[in-house]
Amino acid sequence: MAAPGRTSAIIVTSLIIVLGIIHLGVGIGIVAKYHQYDDVFRQPVGLSGFNIVIGVYAIAVGIVCLIAVIRGLIAMGKHFLC
Repeated sequence: MAAPGRTSAIIVTSLIIVLGIIHLGVGIGIVAKYHQYDDVFRQPVGLSGFNIVIGVYAIAVGIVCLIAVIRGLIAMGKHFLC
């Protein structure tokens, strides 16, 4: 059985990945809605760009952390492991 710290780390990193996917979906949805105007400097389109960047970054960080926790790499996941 996994240690309680390791289980909570897996849950937290999984939630980071899920929230990254949500941010990515929101950003893509806003771009799809305002794509017809072709104005990148409008506030909704700028916000969607920010959501896309945050989504991709969160997914990448979540995957790296999840790999570190599963493999038990202390150097990569020392903040999550007990």
